[in-house]
Amino acid sequence: MRLPTLLLPLALTACAFTAERTPQTLGALPAGAYQLEKPHASLTFRVKHLGLSWYTARFADFDATLDFDPANPTAAKLNAIINPMSVRTDHPTDAEWDKRISEDLMDGQDGYTLQARIADATGLTVDGRVMIAGIPVGTVDSVELEGSQALVTILVREDVVLYQGIEEILPDGARQWRNGATMVKKTASLLGDY
Repeated sequence: MRLPTLLLPLALTACAFTAERTPQTLGALPAGAYQLEKPHASLTFRVKHLGLSWYTARFADFDATLDFDPANPTAAKLNAIINPMSVRTDHPTDAEWDKRISEDLMDGQDGYTLQARIADATGLTVDGRVMIAGIPVGTVDSVELEGSQALVTILVREDVVLYQGIEEILPDGARQWRNGATMVKKTASLLGDY
């Protein structure tokens, strides 16, 4: 998958932002969780075409958040989510070109990704089934350790609508969502789910 390759420049840009500024300048920034303002952002990439020219394209669907504390800038956490199926090239004659680039070059699939943090990921595997009401609607894309919790990324079919809910900031600064979609882990065996 080439998507991690595209995320590297974004992450390095964030590191360069920190490295080029003096601690006094960073100290003046307020601590907090920052959300990307999409009307003021673009995400483009270039690839060499036949060694002669550059081919430029963009992603239409992406988002990013930054958790930043000026007292500890090296602990800043950048989270970027890019939909590989949102490649736009403005090809003048081939209406299917963007979809082919998304599927072939970006390993994209029709759908979107969601992330959940859970205390125990025992039994979850990459490519495991994601189901709603017993109907397969997606797969587990990755399971990674984040602090003391498992960060589970799932790919959900494009036609399935899940609701994010309302975010609350708790007194300790942690984030909590309510009135949205929830995730329940079930283990499957030869006899079925239990």
